Amino acid sequence: MKTHQLKKIFSITLLSVLSALSFSEVTLYSDENGWDANISGSIPVFLVLSDTKDGEQASRIMSGFNPASLTFGVTMPEENGLVVSTKFQINNHLQGSQVQNSGLFESRIAEIQIDGDFGTLNIGKGFGIFNSSAIGDIGSSKGVGWMGGGADQANTTGGHIGTGYVYANFNPRIMYSHSVGDNFNYKFGLFNPEEPTDAAGSVETKVPRVEGQINYVINSFELWTGFMWQPVELIVEDVDYNLQGVDVGGRYKQGGVQVTASYTITEGIGADGLYGFGGINDAEVEGSQWYVEGAFSHNKTTYGVSYGVGSQDAHTEPFAVAKIENMLTMLFVHHKVTSHLTFMLELQDYASETASVATNEYQAMSLGTQLDF
Repeated sequence: MKTHQLKKIFSITLLSVLSALSFSEVTLYSDENGWDANISGSIPVFLVLSDTKDGEQASRIMSGFNPASLTFGVTMPEENGLVVSTKFQINNHLQGSQVQNSGLFESRIAEIQIDGDFGTLNIGKGFGIFNSSAIGDIGSSKGVGWMGGGADQANTTGGHIGTGYVYANFNPRIMYSHSVGDNFNYKFGLFNPEEPTDAAGSVETKVPRVEGQINYVINSFELWTGFMWQPVELIVEDVDYNLQGVDVGGRYKQGGVQVTASYTITEGIGADGLYGFGGINDAEVEGSQWYVEGAFSHNKTTYGVSYGVGSQDAHTEPFAVAKIENMLTMLFVHHKVTSHLTFMLELQDYASETASVATNEYQAMSLGTQLDF
């Protein structure tokens, strides 16, 4: 897998953290006029022991599915029926072998939010819409998941990307969302389009990527469906194709039990679950992603298991690609030592097959701790 692909995979989802964790924001300033400034953060650290099919055994102290993050938020007083706020996030990765001192920092969120009777408008850089509810799985939100970089993993890992859902990137976007009552929410957004970087010449993306999603909550069930669409034109190859997909999913929560299931079909997105970064060979590729997760919480401990598959069909036009199937099983235990500190144990088994031949296999055990505030 190419380096640029791995970098894009490992830039993953604040939403998975926000959907699974309870942050207690630290208030920096607040007054009776409506001004509020706060800060919140998360620092996950894992010791990962892995054993690959080719015989390499390794131990690494590293980030998991999420990097360390520090988020600043400011909310301004209501004026003319509008509440305006802003959010800015800084991220830092615990990195792999030989890159400890490279100082990799990034910013995944920098946005303006406008709330009113009309709904909510987000303008700036933030998380994607398509597959965002699927990415809220418990195992990934405080875990490791797929290690696309192998034993020398740098940056964050992949969770169930390519083995359950596609990658929802942090991109510049204009997004509108609205809630109808307490049960129904919909959102729609225009996003910076993605471009494959291995084309022979220039790549044209004339319009933004379009993404949308509907969520419906009834009793103990949450159901969702979403879509994404973006045209791509390869000039030298004289090929036009679309990145597009549809997903459906559901989540059941009752007492200490939570069960999540998600299914996604795509075109122009391969088994690795990447938006455009899989290269020009993803043109016209038909793929699918699905996973099932079950978890049970008792007192301060959560026990869970998840299994997911990502696949693509073989074809010869416009580019020859092979049939691929990726499979990941995760067993995990999360224990809250305090209201802010969690210990995690994860056992995982990963395999990737091309034309029924196993090309990549590994098993790993992760011991981790995460501080949230």
